[in-house]
Amino acid sequence: MPKENPNILDVLLKAYNESKGKTVDLVVDHEILWGVTGEMFRWWNINITSAERYRLWCPEDHFDYIWEIPPTKQSRVGAIHVATEKFGDYPAAELRIRFEDPNSCPIKRIYEKFGSGSILTPDNKVMTSVCHEFVETPEGIRMRSTFRLPAKTPKRFIAALRQHNISEMGHLPEFLPELYKKETGSK
Repeated sequence: MPKENPNILDVLLKAYNESKGKTVDLVVDHEILWGVTGEMFRWWNINITSAERYRLWCPEDHFDYIWEIPPTKQSRVGAIHVATEKFGDYPAAELRIRFEDPNSCPIKRIYEKFGSGSILTPDNKVMTSVCHEFVETPEGIRMRSTFRLPAKTPKRFIAALRQHNISEMGHLPEFLPELYKKETGSK
């Protein structure tokens, strides 16, 4: 019987422990997300309030979403959500993701920095940094997602994460403009 792939958390933890602080960046430049504005994307990131909404973003890979430390009305910096998801043929796991101050993100930006986060180890060390940034165009936003991963992260895993990220962002135009309009009354 073939051995099952380790889940995504186990892969990241192993790479983190073997990398001794060294990192590698995965950069994904997205095509224009037609009809999605920067305001919609900002709104989306603070209004993923349930597993049902989280599944809209990537129905084939997203399973659950709960707040461990919810954001406050004043700030989402320091808030932690637990996202259960999978990448490619790596089984799903719970990832603890903390919202970070975008100004302290170690990733060099090329666009307006929207936000950054960290995937945490069980003892709250930063295993992976994530930055999603965008620039507005008349048609929609042009995005860049950067993941600063442990250097020993397997190439096959990085390829699966790239495809997962492309799928996530590709789903936004399918539901976000209508959801944003319905929830906010805005266009």
